[in-house]
Amino acid sequence: MKYLPLVLTSLFLTACVDDRSDLELFVTTTKAQHVAKIPPLKSPPQFEHFAYQAELMRSPFIPPSRELTEEVLDKTKDCLQPDLKRRKSRLETYALDNLKMRGTLQEGEQIWALIQTNDGDVFRLGVGAYLGMYHGHISKVTPVNVEVIELIPDGSGCWSERTSNMELSGE
Repeated sequence: MKYLPLVLTSLFLTACVDDRSDLELFVTTTKAQHVAKIPPLKSPPQFEHFAYQAELMRSPFIPPSRELTEEVLDKTKDCLQPDLKRRKSRLETYALDNLKMRGTLQEGEQIWALIQTNDGDVFRLGVGAYLGMYHGHISKVTPVNVEVIELIPDGSGCWSERTSNMELSGE
């Protein structure tokens, strides 16, 4: 009884040493019949040298000048369009996402919003002041938010109004 596991293991191992010629024949015929067809690789594109001359191009780290980014109005259409002759304020160079409402000041009935730029500068703005990149102007100031109406181009030469709200953030 003591040697029974040893005898069974040796019997099992001797049964595994059978003739494998049929298996080897199957593998060689399968390899011969099924040849992989791999298409040839495409030739790499021809490298073209480009001489970068920085003095002839605009730096990618400086915003483009106003002449390159000015909107074109279609005067033939009778629809809503911004006044491009108006001189833009400093806050019109910032997107609304880069501005935060930090508080309000009130004198009598007049309420001013305190708007902070992502540079850390704080400005006092009232109703009618312009801000944002889409000709936005403040239409309403409350102690907790500022309502801004922006003019968005529709692609056909006209503009449509979009209302955005800036809420007081005390971060």
